[in-house]
Amino acid sequence: MLSRVADSIYWMARYMERAENLARLLLSTQDLLLDAGAEAADESQFWGPLLMATGDEEKYYAAHPLIDGDTVANFLALSTKNGNSILNCVRAARENARTIRDQISDEMWECINSLRLFLESPDAAEMHKMQTAAFYEKVLVTSYQFQGIAACTTPRDESWHFLRLGMCLERADKTSRLIDTCSAISLDMPPSPLSRPLRWSALLRSCSAWHAFQAYSSNKLDPVKIIEYLMLDPTFPRSVAWCVEQLHDTLIELSGNGRLDEMKSPVRTSGRLRADIAYITMNEVLKEGLHEYIDRLQEKLNDIGQTIFETFVLYSEALTTENDIQPAVPAMIPGAFHTILSSDVQMQQQQQQ
Repeated sequence: MLSRVADSIYWMARYMERAENLARLLLSTQDLLLDAGAEAADESQFWGPLLMATGDEEKYYAAHPLIDGDTVANFLALSTKNGNSILNCVRAARENARTIRDQISDEMWECINSLRLFLESPDAAEMHKMQTAAFYEKVLVTSYQFQGIAACTTPRDESWHFLRLGMCLERADKTSRLIDTCSAISLDMPPSPLSRPLRWSALLRSCSAWHAFQAYSSNKLDPVKIIEYLMLDPTFPRSVAWCVEQLHDTLIELSGNGRLDEMKSPVRTSGRLRADIAYITMNEVLKEGLHEYIDRLQEKLNDIGQTIFETFVLYSEALTTENDIQPAVPAMIPGAFHTILSSDVQMQQQQQQ
């Protein structure tokens, strides 16, 4: 498989997963505001953590001096100026899919393209304004369709493995960020005045874990149990532990089942993280500090993403360097196939093709 194709499949999956996570986060925040009643008068305590979870605080405050619920929601959903908005994530996923149109199924392409067309239409802006929940649910359902179509139409070869890498890495990152939004909240349970049961239930719903957690724990809203479930449970498909397990297994499939000293860097890096999550306890996490542990976890996830890029995407460039052969075309810029390209760059690429 060409490294360009692998990179595009990987980022197509990551951007679709990112759009889905944004939709579920916005939907759960909207529900939390409805349940909060009088507490919702101070919108910043609800929308501030959301901006922190997405990493868009700096960009938002550069354009908007104050937090306003409708402004934040529009900034994260349909703003063309926010590179991480749902609209721009789907645009980026569609652009990556376009560059590998002959490598994916027609159904997968139509799923992504139809969502992009909807998000760019006046109907989407109107629905987001008047029927906000229906807007987010449409994004969620389309993402579920994309995952189902991918599972049913993608051969279990390198294409499938890179698609899984993108999905699992993005999901692990976003789940950890969602947990981090609650890291400053007291772990006390009701009737303690410091307890925040609505925030913890919103966290579960934002990860689609509400019903699964009810079956897992008899103590319905124990914050420690909730964190443990979303971080360390190996059976729930949105937990960090499950995502890292799948990530590691997929990398082994791509790299081959060689001896430990022969394994590629992504396998070793993901294996260390997998072992850490498999054997750490919640007491150890809380002793270190939840926020501090998540920061360290996200650094490791970033390291895995970097080693994946260096190993599989820059592989041909590394071979060229080793053989002292001058490349016939310019070396690929890191990230060139996971950005929203301008019309000038698109035209240049089409001419090269």
